[in-house]
Amino acid sequence: MFRGSVGAHDWHQHLAHQITVGLEGVVEVETPAGRLQDQALAIPAGTRHRLGGGAVLSIYLDALAPEATALRLRPHQPAVALDPDMARRLLDVANADDLATVQSIFRPDPPHAADKRLEAVVRELRACRGETDRRSLAAMVHLSPERFSHWFVEQTGLPLRSYLKWVRLIETLRQLAAGGSLTDAAHLAGFSDSAHLSRTFRATLGSSPANLLRQVALSGAID
Repeated sequence: MFRGSVGAHDWHQHLAHQITVGLEGVVEVETPAGRLQDQALAIPAGTRHRLGGGAVLSIYLDALAPEATALRLRPHQPAVALDPDMARRLLDVANADDLATVQSIFRPDPPHAADKRLEAVVRELRACRGETDRRSLAAMVHLSPERFSHWFVEQTGLPLRSYLKWVRLIETLRQLAAGGSLTDAAHLAGFSDSAHLSRTFRATLGSSPANLLRQVALSGAID
């Protein structure tokens, strides 16, 4: 979860779904399709956008997380306003930084029955911090590399390369939150250098790592 004021952000598109709640009123998102204002918004992965408003709480949902499935979010869909009751519940827990309660608001009951093959692939991607290749992943699920690429998009709505980038970005955030330097975090997460990392931050989060960390407090992640 990220908490902070919406500052000057570039147009960007996430590799995860974003839930943003206005802590001082409505929040606005601008997309190529127009503007949308509400107390709480869902911005699907891959949707090009920029935010406006005051203080916000933003929650990033891994595209493969059960919470995203429960909300029926798929990449590249239009941004939508959340149900008012869900927005109210998020506001109730926002100031407590209660990640477990936030997760319970989204998590399906009963849990969604995921594809076991996809679960195995995701575990491998996270365990290796996104540093793996298509051929080894395809072998895990007994598919050809070419068929695996199509299968992954069918299952997630995202190309494997995009999802790998998101996994590496999350690892970088963890390293930075633990006090690591930008250069060390970039190398540990598989980026060639800090400049490569900064370009990725700007393209996916709308700001440089330094500006982002000044604007927000990292308190956890639903991934």
